Amino acid sequence: MSSSLGPHGPSAAVRYTPAQSMRASFFWRLYVGCVALILLSTVTLGVWFERRARADMLRDLDAALRARLVLLQDIAAGRWNEPPSADLVVRIQRLGSEGEARLTLVRPDGVVIADSERDPASIGNHRLRPEIEAAARTGEGKSERDSETVGRPYRYLARAVRVEGELVGFVRAAFPLDGLEAHITSLRVSTALTALAAASIAVVVALSFARRVSAPLAATAALAERIARGDYAGPTEPVEGADEIARLSEAIATMNRQLEERLETITADRNKVLAILGGMVEGVVAIDADERIVHMNAVAARLLGADPAAVEGRRIWEVTRVLAVSDLLDHARKTGEPRSAACSLVPPGDAGRAQVEIELRASAIRDGAGELFGAVLVMHDVTELRRLENVRRDFVANVSHELKTPLTAIRGMIETMIDDPEMPKEMQSRFLDRVRDQSMRLSALVTDLLSLAKIEANEGRGERTLIDLRARLRDAVARFGDVAARKRITLALELPEDAATVQADEESLRQILDNLLDNACKYTPEGGHVWARILRRPGELRVEVEDTGIGIEPADQARVFERFYRVDKARSRDLGGTGLGLSIVKHLANSLGGTVSLESSPGRGSTFRVHFPA
Repeated sequence: MSSSLGPHGPSAAVRYTPAQSMRASFFWRLYVGCVALILLSTVTLGVWFERRARADMLRDLDAALRARLVLLQDIAAGRWNEPPSADLVVRIQRLGSEGEARLTLVRPDGVVIADSERDPASIGNHRLRPEIEAAARTGEGKSERDSETVGRPYRYLARAVRVEGELVGFVRAAFPLDGLEAHITSLRVSTALTALAAASIAVVVALSFARRVSAPLAATAALAERIARGDYAGPTEPVEGADEIARLSEAIATMNRQLEERLETITADRNKVLAILGGMVEGVVAIDADERIVHMNAVAARLLGADPAAVEGRRIWEVTRVLAVSDLLDHARKTGEPRSAACSLVPPGDAGRAQVEIELRASAIRDGAGELFGAVLVMHDVTELRRLENVRRDFVANVSHELKTPLTAIRGMIETMIDDPEMPKEMQSRFLDRVRDQSMRLSALVTDLLSLAKIEANEGRGERTLIDLRARLRDAVARFGDVAARKRITLALELPEDAATVQADEESLRQILDNLLDNACKYTPEGGHVWARILRRPGELRVEVEDTGIGIEPADQARVFERFYRVDKARSRDLGGTGLGLSIVKHLANSLGGTVSLESSPGRGSTFRVHFPA
């Protein structure tokens, strides 16, 4: 038993006959495949050559027909509106016979004027012929069909003739395709014989090729096995008698499993990185050592006006003209030192958008050996931060100014009274009235500031319930009745018959309505009118306060809802305004899910609207 196995174990017993039969089977499969491929290639090449030859012949034929059309157009010049003369017919027939082509003159309505082979009277109307219709549309038309007049296959080429832009007729040239088809058939036979001879030679070559391929495949299978095991330094000689295809398939499968596991790990890591980069609010651009982009996330693409799927492999300066971006990346790529900068830009395609403020920071990318491999740039949009910083600065300045004005007035009048103990009682009384007014203004300003702060912090709001706007607007109008009466302002109330309910809290509605009515009464002169109304519109309830006051210029209308913004600062201070009322209205309306709008004409009054969702 042991002697029959030999010194190398069971594998030595199946080393020859079975493996040789398998190799023979593979050889024939390879040989038959090569022969089939050769024959298929030969047939494909023959068909292609035939089609190419036909196309070349038709192109040459079209060129010849165009030359005939030029001559025919010259012959027919100035004769389109005249009956065809004998001289014209003779010249057309001679031109047609010299070029073995059929020539035809056709009027715009399709009536044949002259033909080089037939009597025009025996020829039907040509207006609906395909080549004539195409020429009428595009200036030139062609077709290939059997002639309805002579019953032979023709290639037709027609051209529209225009004089001073007006269509005066068509010239048409045709050539019979009998000879062309005969030539193609002859060419087809010659090509087939040549291809058959070439295929016969190729089959013999394939036989030798198939015999010689089997041995290298065995070596390839052995090499693939060693690569799969990680043995890169082993011998490269093929193992005689092995089933090359099976071994190669097994080796490739092993390699595939290992590569698949590694690729899954790499892909998972890459997806994590891409997900992180894609979810960042900052723009990220990475380049390699040649300044070619290896990654650009959606935020950076939007800021730079690029397509993230189309920029990989392109140089950074080809994608963006923002000098700061390319300079920072180039510096980090060359020196390895991080660098920061700031720039302003308008994203391409956002023509209506304001300028965007960007902070940039570039760092170098190094490979496993610590060598510089490229650079990465992070783009942080700080536009909103800059805007908030400006808003905060303006707010502090406005608050300081608004608080300082009444405090200065109070201090000045009190100091005057202290420095003049013998001041008349009447003047003291007038000064004290002014102090009281300024202190009340100061109190109103502080109250409005606290209200605005609570609104923005979403604090101090009561529980929201369904509230009927009619009762709240009626109460607000009643509260301002005395104010309107003192200025002889007619204060009118217009309410719908049905309930007008909104989801809100009592305090928010009171502040909205009081501020709108207060604003209308302040800026409406004596004898004016103020209307407070509730309107029902599809999907919303609208509160309107309309007045016949001083009105607002169009340039100021977009800013009247800003804090401390006044159209007429001197007039506003005289009337005791804080500049916060309309801002409070806007913030409260937004907190209730509504919006505000304004319609105004200078000198004719204003209409403020609050739109509540129904």
